[in-house]
Amino acid sequence: MRAWFRFLKIILFPLSLLLCPCKVMDKHKYQKYARGQIIISNHLSWMDILYIYFGLPGGIKRPLSKKENSGNRLQRAFMHSIGVIFVDRDKPELSAMRTCINALKNGEILTICPEGTRNRVNRELQPLHSGAALFALKGDAQVVPYVVHHKGKMFRRNYLGVGDPVDLSDLYGKRTDESVLKEATERFRIALQNTLDKLDVWVEQKGYKRERKKQKLEKRALDRQYKAAKKEYAKNSRCK
Repeated sequence: MRAWFRFLKIILFPLSLLLCPCKVMDKHKYQKYARGQIIISNHLSWMDILYIYFGLPGGIKRPLSKKENSGNRLQRAFMHSIGVIFVDRDKPELSAMRTCINALKNGEILTICPEGTRNRVNRELQPLHSGAALFALKGDAQVVPYVVHHKGKMFRRNYLGVGDPVDLSDLYGKRTDESVLKEATERFRIALQNTLDKLDVWVEQKGYKRERKKQKLEKRALDRQYKAAKKEYAKNSRCK
């Protein structure tokens, strides 16, 4: 699956820049961890998964999708090949839960929209389900909030935000009863909302332009240091 995923990403990445261009706030916060990782995200349109696949660095990101999206046998086989895990929202199957937890323990990345369905009304977060919290606690996973600024449209730029990892250290190892799941889910909601609020300010103030300017200045400074060091080395070589 890894080789197939990399092949698809290499082939489709140039096309994604055209179809779903995006700017990412605080991309540096998204990194690989020693254990598995869960990306929790708001859900505004079907394009959200494209932003996650192509907007964030890293390897396979295994999204959870409702069983109704599995389609026919051919569609289901293809979606399985790119890492999609289908779950029954009404009656979660033990096999699907085991697949998710094993994926986390193997160091893989799960992508979960705790709202459970697309928000077709506005950008405000809907009530979150506790499934993401259950997987995070059972799989001892690092949870990273990720938000999409607005409903995606083809060929239109969107903005994405990566938040600070959610601290669940005091909940790991506890019995995952209703109170623990509720506490973890509330932390997810706060993290998503804080990231969304920060992204709104970043977009309004055109933070992506400031970051690009900062990167250019840093590159010029490094180039000057390199040239100065090269000149000094040449000078010392002549003296010898």
